[in-house]
Amino acid sequence: MNLTIKISLIGLLFSINLLLGVSPEKIIGDKLKVLLETTSDWTDLIFENTNFRYLGEKVLTTSAVSLLGILSISKRAYDSTFTAIEYELFFPKDLPKEIRFSVRKGGIGFTRITFIDTRQETVGVFINDKNIPQDVQNLKRFSLDRKLFQARDTLQINLNGQESEKLVLAFYFLWYYPENWYWTGKLSIPHQPILGLYSSSEEDVLKTHIAMAKSVGIDGFICSWWGINSVSDQNLKKLASLCAENDFKFTVYLEKVNSVNDLKNALCYLESTYTKQSAFLRYREKSVIFIFNRILETIPFDSLRVYNAQFSIINYGYKVSHLEGFEGYHEFLPPENNIEKLERIYQLAKDVANNKGKLMAVPVMPGFDDRKVNSPGSVIERKKGAYYKMTWKSALSVNPDWILISTFNEWFEGSEIEPSKEYGDFYLKLTKQYVERFKARKSISQPRTRCCNKEQ
Repeated sequence: MNLTIKISLIGLLFSINLLLGVSPEKIIGDKLKVLLETTSDWTDLIFENTNFRYLGEKVLTTSAVSLLGILSISKRAYDSTFTAIEYELFFPKDLPKEIRFSVRKGGIGFTRITFIDTRQETVGVFINDKNIPQDVQNLKRFSLDRKLFQARDTLQINLNGQESEKLVLAFYFLWYYPENWYWTGKLSIPHQPILGLYSSSEEDVLKTHIAMAKSVGIDGFICSWWGINSVSDQNLKKLASLCAENDFKFTVYLEKVNSVNDLKNALCYLESTYTKQSAFLRYREKSVIFIFNRILETIPFDSLRVYNAQFSIINYGYKVSHLEGFEGYHEFLPPENNIEKLERIYQLAKDVANNKGKLMAVPVMPGFDDRKVNSPGSVIERKKGAYYKMTWKSALSVNPDWILISTFNEWFEGSEIEPSKEYGDFYLKLTKQYVERFKARKSISQPRTRCCNKEQ
């Protein structure tokens, strides 16, 4: 598999952009190849004090890589097969004197990092061969003298990627009925909806939710879906009709399948039942569905590629290998709480998506609190809207294709923006402000998994 992104293509894109009247962003700095080699079962490279732009990667070994991350490799446990990936990166002109970076790895083998300049000369080699029992990271820190590569390259590319309709979508949950608000044996939510403990089968509730979302600029719902004839499936049929009547988009968040055959049946069912409806979300002339990471943990990864022909699948996780064979990627929760780290993750993920002509969707979230359903549970404080604002600012910093609100009404995890007795419509109003900012632009450690099925 050759994943090389040839720089000559960038020049071609630049010429095309000039003809189309698109002004590419100009970057001045240093281009470096970074060779990542390992015999460990996982490893990653983290730059700690500088940003950079991602230009592409090339797999140099024929051995299978279970998961190729943006600057990481993951294999089966205790797999010591030698693996080598060459990344092409572009560092900005205003680099610090010492570029600090760290290398983490599993408890076997070694990881070697080699920096190669534009003259194909090696400017630094660094090895992490730590294998300390009980150390889950085996982390080593290094630094590279900025003076070792002085040649200046001026690169001009359109960093905004392909032009696509800017959408704001909200994750939406259709599993509510009177009994399951108490599914743990007591009221299982940290906040209470202004609409009361409603049922997702009530058309008036669904109409109200659509109206609320549209009033703040949300374009559609990504509906949590738990299988054929599940509660969420039955209620989605009602929602789908209402979306068509109200010019509001909807799509499916595929939450769970039990086998490859189950996946095949689910996708066939979704296609025949929902995708012909006018309100179903489409991208590049195909119906869109989102995949939750639980799916990736259940079935062989390649099975998704085999059965996805009728869909534009937005895969889960900002990994290079999660784009191959899919239309884009997303995450459900912001992957960091620190705004600087979050912006770095998003910028790198956006660079990769742009490089491969794929779509990137970025999550924003008001807060998180699942302590009513999990023990001890997790909490991310809302801080009177400060956390929501931070996630929006981080998302806007990279001007993604789509922004995903996590969530409109996941009450069990306290991540809802739907009006509550505690917060009123404060989060809807905040949403409206940031949606307007996002759409005005031209196109161009926390809980990582969610609770189990609330349809019990």
